[in-house]
Amino acid sequence: MSDTPDAGPALRSATERLLQLQGADGGFEGEVVWCPMLSAQYVLLHHVLGRPLGSVRRRRVLRYYQQSRLEGGLWSLHEHEPPSLFVTTLVYVSARLLGVEPGDPLIEPARRFLREEGVLGIPTWGKFWLALVNLYDWRGVNAILPEMWGLPRWMPLHPSNWYCHTRLIYMGMGALYASRFQAPVTPVIASIRDEIYPDGYANADWAASRNRLRDADLHARPSVWLRVGFGFARLLDRFHSKRVRARHVEAIVGRIRWELRTTDHTSISPVSGILNILALWLRDPDDADGRRALAQLDRWIWEDDDAGLRVSGARSASWDTGFAVQALSTARRVDGVGDALRSGAGYLRAQQIRVSFEGYREAYRNDPSGGWCFAAGWHGWPVTDCTAEAVLALLAAAEGSAGGDSADVAALGDAVRFMLRGRNRDGGFGTYEAQRSIVNLEWLNPAEMFGDSMTEHSYVECTASCLAALAACGERYPQLIGEAETEAISQGDAWLRGAQTADGSWRGQWGVQFVYGTFFGIRGLRAAGAGPDDPAVRSACRWLLDRQREDGGWGEHYRGCYTGKYVEHDESQVTQTAWAMIALLEAGEADWSAITRGAQFLIDMQQADGSWPRQDMAGIFFSTALLDYTLYRQYFPLHALGLYEERRPSDA
Repeated sequence: MSDTPDAGPALRSATERLLQLQGADGGFEGEVVWCPMLSAQYVLLHHVLGRPLGSVRRRRVLRYYQQSRLEGGLWSLHEHEPPSLFVTTLVYVSARLLGVEPGDPLIEPARRFLREEGVLGIPTWGKFWLALVNLYDWRGVNAILPEMWGLPRWMPLHPSNWYCHTRLIYMGMGALYASRFQAPVTPVIASIRDEIYPDGYANADWAASRNRLRDADLHARPSVWLRVGFGFARLLDRFHSKRVRARHVEAIVGRIRWELRTTDHTSISPVSGILNILALWLRDPDDADGRRALAQLDRWIWEDDDAGLRVSGARSASWDTGFAVQALSTARRVDGVGDALRSGAGYLRAQQIRVSFEGYREAYRNDPSGGWCFAAGWHGWPVTDCTAEAVLALLAAAEGSAGGDSADVAALGDAVRFMLRGRNRDGGFGTYEAQRSIVNLEWLNPAEMFGDSMTEHSYVECTASCLAALAACGERYPQLIGEAETEAISQGDAWLRGAQTADGSWRGQWGVQFVYGTFFGIRGLRAAGAGPDDPAVRSACRWLLDRQREDGGWGEHYRGCYTGKYVEHDESQVTQTAWAMIALLEAGEADWSAITRGAQFLIDMQQADGSWPRQDMAGIFFSTALLDYTLYRQYFPLHALGLYEERRPSDA
């Protein structure tokens, strides 16, 4: 054991760095970095509203475009992808609307790319946005029927059965499609038409372009059944009743208002939120809910002079704080940690949603009471695993604390009940709600660029986090765990075992990918009562050990997410190494040499200020959208080193 490294200095340095990042309110939050498509939509929204951005924000948006370009001067869904027609088109149009001339070096490569590739092949979401700003004709957009909301709810096609983000996006799109609104043709819009349509805007065959899609932009082409559905929708659209449509649009607008008022006017995300603002503005440019929602878009914005203005698809304060507090709980001996734990726990307690929202059933929502959101309490959309990680953080902060830091048992009971409401029939747990359709609706997915976005499923991450939280609550407060909770743990354990692949791994859905899933899979089984020698745990550990790299780290390439296969990276990744180490340590892995090598890799990769370098994006959603969770590379390595120091053999 003489070669076992002492991680104490690295742990102390990492802890001090994380403490510097704690907010005055006790919370932690890092930016969730995606791509410039939302910043572009933010600009298009302000153009439609006739409210041009001020000079500072205009400059910062353009700075972000400059910073996020690929090597060839184009844009994509993330920095390692080939150019995207969808993202590049939206950025080009928004830059022109911000006053950038077509020959400017910032967008000249994009102008050439759009003319060569053909804007008519942009994915449907892009066709929709171009139609709104009068750069595309509505005849070239497949029908988005508001009447879908009038179907019987028991039918899988009813949008209430779709994944919540998808149904809310298409709720706003349905209201806008019904209006066929188009912004006025200003001189700059007329000029952009000439720039992006080399054969002339007036000569475009809109009907033929409806289903024309650039292959390189697609995750999956629309299925045969979806194309048949589009044809049927066009027929219904042609012969719809104006009275019936008006009634359904009115109902959608009411749901939009409810969504805004229960999310502090932010919506579940800016993706649907921007559409909601437009839907209300079309009815009344001075609508009070619309004005408030426009102001609240700032909640989604990160901006500075260096990196520019980024509209983030998610805020992650509760999520980050939950993991940061758990990580810090392994470094209690470092000065300042005790205060940070109390402050972090106080922040989390303040973010729990303690009451139901009136009308949640009519809005097709899960009862939110007891849950924590990915963002903060203002968001109004709690999630099972965010709730579980907050509970685990509160229990970790309370453990061994002196005076006044015990957890609120009633609040924990509310959290337990919320988590159980996200439990599926198969024993696993969904994200925002339980799965509503027993029919797989992915064949209906119109997103084209994304996958696995139509229905809730059981996820290894959510299931494992909920099992860990339920078990921890039961250990600390046995009165919280009754027959229903015990059954949930047992059936969740069975689901995890059934979801484990033959090689011992699990595939994660919200991180890259098998390392992430296996990290949670081991955690869930151990929480449900599996011992270190359990065959499923041993198989998972063997899978991880077999994929450790020569330098002691682990590295999985994000490209495997597109196909559902494990693809090894050509270099070890700090965050993934931390996940693997935590999993092995929590599993009780006996191969201490592998854990030691992992710890040494993290120590060697640590920077002078206690942080770790930025590497490839470790988060993902809907199979193709990679995310950089900027705090992952701080608290996960800290947690791994903290567990390592806790469990390092005494003779080392």
